[in-house]
Amino acid sequence: EINAYLLSHKQVIDRIKHEGGGKALFLMFDEQVERLAREAGLEVAFPSAALRTRLDSKIETTRLGNEAGVPSVPNVLGRARSYEGLVSLARGADLGDDLVVQTPYGDSGQTTFFIASREDWDEHAGKLVDEHLKVMKRISCREAAIEGVITRHGTLVGPLMTELTGYPELTPYGGGWCGNDVFATALTERHREQAREYTKRMGERLRREGYRGYFELDFLADMDGGELYLGELNPRVTGASSMTNVTAVAYGDMPLFLFHLLEFMDVDYEIDVDELNESWAKPAAIDEW
Repeated sequence: EINAYLLSHKQVIDRIKHEGGGKALFLMFDEQVERLAREAGLEVAFPSAALRTRLDSKIETTRLGNEAGVPSVPNVLGRARSYEGLVSLARGADLGDDLVVQTPYGDSGQTTFFIASREDWDEHAGKLVDEHLKVMKRISCREAAIEGVITRHGTLVGPLMTELTGYPELTPYGGGWCGNDVFATALTERHREQAREYTKRMGERLRREGYRGYFELDFLADMDGGELYLGELNPRVTGASSMTNVTAVAYGDMPLFLFHLLEFMDVDYEIDVDELNESWAKPAAIDEW
């Protein structure tokens, strides 16, 4: 709403036209903001709002991850009008009775619900009935995040971060994101390697959808079985981006976000994606934040 207001303001429009147009980058934008930017003479240096909205759905993310060979926590997709309907859906997929339920859209855990009883369902039913749901088995997990940039030469992958979620001092939401840590030994070496490989696979799958530039993935590391699962996709810059761009990777080469900018500049360039990813995967390339 603020971006739309600014792009409708005469002083802003006059300034843009005086400068001869240019590029615009937004954390959040919709088709209205996209149209206003275009009318003001700006090119939005991100994939289209329509594509971002479609990819932002947790249902779509699950489908694309399956196609890319990036597994999600055991789940079933469907709808439920009652607690009995939810239980029936979950038991049909052998997920048990202790469930994590998500609706397609929502930021920072606001649409992630933990349901293990009828009372839990009754508390959240107004937000779940008639919605397209992703119903998952509840696992004991550590959460991690990783950011990448899809370039014309391949997918660059940043450092793996641990996620802070659900801390009541920092968020009112049980599954709510409330910060990140960056350190060289985040999760196990196996999980770090898997996360980087999965990010490359998702990057290449997103490219086939027409996406390019900056994105972020959340992963769930199962502390009991050892598997690494895809959590969600954010097709944009995120709250974790500031962390990604101040690590030693940025000091040694350049901040990951500048590769996003380069992809949208009118410049021909060459980079060795495999060499960059290999050097960034080394623990020595990661400092602590």
